[in-house]
Amino acid sequence: MYLCPVCKTSLTQQTSSWMCTNNHSFDIAKKGYVNLLLSHKMKSKSPGDSKMMIQARQAFLSAGHYQPLAEAIVKLAGEYGVERMLDAGCGEGYYTNELARSGISMAGLDISKEGISAACKRDKRIAWCIGSVNDLPYEQGYFDGVLSVFCRVDNGEFHRVLRHDGVVIFIGPGDNHLPKLRAGLYEYVRPYEKTKQTEYLPSFEPLADRSIQFPIALESSEQVHNLLCMTPHYWSTNPAQQQRLLSQGGLHDTADIQIRVYRRLAT
Repeated sequence: MYLCPVCKTSLTQQTSSWMCTNNHSFDIAKKGYVNLLLSHKMKSKSPGDSKMMIQARQAFLSAGHYQPLAEAIVKLAGEYGVERMLDAGCGEGYYTNELARSGISMAGLDISKEGISAACKRDKRIAWCIGSVNDLPYEQGYFDGVLSVFCRVDNGEFHRVLRHDGVVIFIGPGDNHLPKLRAGLYEYVRPYEKTKQTEYLPSFEPLADRSIQFPIALESSEQVHNLLCMTPHYWSTNPAQQQRLLSQGGLHDTADIQIRVYRRLAT
């Protein structure tokens, strides 16, 4: 299923590596993943989420705080008959693993080495890969579903790796996502511009637009910090703002999440 990131020919699995006909070879790490992100395409030495952020994400998600979202994603994938799916921007693999447990053949890709290293601990049978959403190292038409959870999308690449009637399940914030967390960080809380989300995938036909809301009860500043590290607010706030939030101790908030499904348009 992999394409060589150097020459774009198919990769074949050897004993401990993936190799193309031009003899470009990519080792399979002991943890089970393959790194198909070329060094000259990395904007930093360690792109993507750091080890601290991955650990925070893993602790938060493993505690079940977003389980209603995971269940909704698994249900939707079943409704649309997805059998082979790519989790594009999978992080530490929580949703990838939930979908694999439902019987879907899963591949998980993330630009963060720390994320993929953690993901391998969930299930080594899943095809874990370090790579970029903007340059997916997969063959054309290989998947019948792509999942994007609070992650950037790439219209052209998603279109290329999906079969002719494949679907994208896109997850983004709703109008009132985490209002108390944002109020603890900012003096003025701006609404999310979720209308922009409808412009991300022009080569796809909208099929469904749903929202889910559920409570989140965090009983310590550590749990609040774990949630904060999963959001873009971690990057857009300074230490004083973050400390103001964390000094409150726990947090009882509401998740408001938008779920959109798109079908690939023929070209």
